[in-house]
Amino acid sequence: MMDGREDITQNEFRGARLRILGTNADDPDEGRIFVWTKSGWFERLEGQSGDVAFTPVAKSEAELRELISRDEPSAELVPLDREYRERVTEEFTEQTPSYPDSPQYSEEESSAENDQQYHQHDI
Repeated sequence: MMDGREDITQNEFRGARLRILGTNADDPDEGRIFVWTKSGWFERLEGQSGDVAFTPVAKSEAELRELISRDEPSAELVPLDREYRERVTEEFTEQTPSYPDSPQYSEEESSAENDQQYHQHDI
Protein backbone atom coordinates (compact mmCIF):
# COMPACT_ATOMS: atom_id res chain seq x y z
CA MET A 1 0.00 0.00 0.00
CA MET A 2 1.24 3.51 -0.82
CA ASP A 3 1.70 6.09 1.84
CA GLY A 4 0.84 9.76 1.17
CA ARG A 5 4.41 10.62 0.28
CA GLU A 6 4.56 8.07 -2.56
CA ASP A 7 1.17 9.27 -3.86
CA ILE A 8 2.47 12.84 -4.18
CA THR A 9 5.54 11.61 -6.06
CA GLN A 10 3.39 9.59 -8.48
CA ASN A 11 1.22 12.61 -9.22
CA GLU A 12 4.11 14.93 -9.99
CA PHE A 13 5.54 15.80 -13.38
CA ARG A 14 9.10 17.06 -13.31
CA GLY A 15 8.72 18.67 -9.91
CA ALA A 16 5.19 20.03 -10.29
CA ARG A 17 2.04 18.48 -8.95
CA LEU A 18 -0.40 17.45 -11.67
CA ARG A 19 -4.11 18.19 -11.50
CA ILE A 20 -6.30 15.74 -13.35
CA LEU A 21 -9.93 16.59 -13.98
CA GLY A 22 -12.61 15.12 -16.19
CA THR A 23 -16.13 15.72 -17.36
CA ASN A 24 -17.53 12.34 -16.22
CA ALA A 25 -16.59 11.19 -12.71
CA ASP A 26 -18.67 7.99 -12.95
CA ASP A 27 -17.08 6.80 -16.20
CA PRO A 28 -13.99 8.90 -17.03
CA ASP A 29 -13.35 7.04 -20.29
CA GLU A 30 -16.70 8.33 -21.58
CA GLY A 31 -15.90 11.95 -20.75
CA ARG A 32 -13.01 14.28 -21.48
CA ILE A 33 -9.84 14.18 -19.37
CA PHE A 34 -7.59 17.19 -18.71
CA VAL A 35 -4.16 17.42 -17.07
CA TRP A 36 -2.71 20.62 -15.55
CA THR A 37 1.04 21.25 -15.49
CA LYS A 38 3.12 24.40 -15.10
CA SER A 39 2.79 24.88 -18.86
CA GLY A 40 -1.02 24.76 -18.94
CA TRP A 41 -3.86 22.30 -19.57
CA PHE A 42 -3.53 19.24 -21.79
CA GLU A 43 -6.37 17.06 -23.02
CA ARG A 44 -5.97 13.28 -23.00
CA LEU A 45 -6.94 11.88 -26.37
CA GLU A 46 -7.32 8.16 -27.00
CA GLY A 47 -7.08 6.82 -30.54
CA GLN A 48 -9.17 4.01 -31.99
CA SER A 49 -6.36 1.53 -31.41
CA GLY A 50 -6.09 2.55 -27.74
CA ASP A 51 -3.01 4.74 -28.10
CA VAL A 52 -2.99 7.82 -25.88
CA ALA A 53 -1.71 11.32 -26.59
CA PHE A 54 -1.91 14.64 -24.77
CA THR A 55 -2.45 17.91 -26.58
CA PRO A 56 -2.24 21.44 -25.13
CA VAL A 57 -5.66 23.09 -24.97
CA ALA A 58 -5.54 26.02 -22.54
CA LYS A 59 -3.15 28.19 -20.52
CA SER A 60 -5.48 28.72 -17.54
CA GLU A 61 -8.41 27.06 -15.82
CA ALA A 62 -10.69 29.91 -16.89
CA GLU A 63 -9.68 29.35 -20.52
CA LEU A 64 -10.27 25.60 -20.12
CA ARG A 65 -13.72 26.13 -18.61
CA GLU A 66 -14.60 28.47 -21.48
CA LEU A 67 -13.49 25.84 -24.01
CA ILE A 68 -15.55 23.13 -22.32
CA SER A 69 -18.67 25.27 -22.00
CA ARG A 70 -18.42 26.17 -25.69
CA ASP A 71 -18.07 22.49 -26.72
CA GLU A 72 -20.41 20.95 -24.12
CA PRO A 73 -22.50 23.59 -22.30
CA SER A 74 -23.78 21.15 -19.66
CA ALA A 75 -20.34 19.63 -18.88
CA GLU A 76 -18.52 20.44 -15.65
CA LEU A 77 -14.96 19.73 -14.56
CA VAL A 78 -14.87 17.19 -11.75
CA PRO A 79 -12.11 15.42 -9.81
CA LEU A 80 -11.52 11.81 -10.79
CA ASP A 81 -10.85 8.88 -8.47
CA ARG A 82 -7.33 8.14 -7.30
CA GLU A 83 -6.83 5.02 -9.41
CA TYR A 84 -7.77 6.82 -12.61
CA ARG A 85 -5.58 9.84 -11.73
CA GLU A 86 -2.61 7.53 -11.19
CA ARG A 87 -3.17 5.85 -14.56
CA VAL A 88 -3.41 9.20 -16.38
CA THR A 89 -0.32 10.48 -14.54
CA GLU A 90 1.64 7.46 -15.73
CA GLU A 91 0.42 7.90 -19.30
CA PHE A 92 1.20 11.61 -19.23
CA THR A 93 4.75 11.20 -17.97
CA GLU A 94 5.40 8.53 -20.63
CA GLN A 95 3.89 10.53 -23.51
CA THR A 96 4.95 14.10 -22.78
CA PRO A 97 8.41 15.40 -23.70
CA SER A 98 10.48 16.93 -20.96
CA TYR A 99 10.37 20.68 -20.54
CA PRO A 100 13.85 21.35 -21.99
CA ASP A 101 13.03 19.27 -25.09
CA SER A 102 9.69 20.94 -25.67
CA PRO A 103 9.69 23.70 -28.32
CA GLN A 104 7.55 26.06 -26.24
CA TYR A 105 10.24 25.99 -23.57
CA SER A 106 13.12 26.68 -25.88
CA GLU A 107 15.47 29.22 -24.36
CA GLU A 108 16.89 30.24 -27.72
CA GLU A 109 14.52 33.21 -28.11
CA SER A 110 14.97 34.47 -24.57
CA SER A 111 18.71 33.92 -24.80
CA ALA A 112 18.88 35.94 -28.02
CA GLU A 113 16.84 38.72 -26.41
CA ASN A 114 19.12 38.73 -23.37
CA ASP A 115 22.23 38.85 -25.58
CA GLN A 116 20.78 41.79 -27.50
CA GLN A 117 20.00 43.67 -24.28
CA TYR A 118 23.44 42.83 -22.90
CA HIS A 119 25.19 44.13 -26.02
CA GLN A 120 23.14 47.33 -25.98
CA HIS A 121 24.77 48.16 -22.66
CA ASP A 122 28.30 47.33 -23.90
CA ILE A 123 29.40 50.72 -25.23
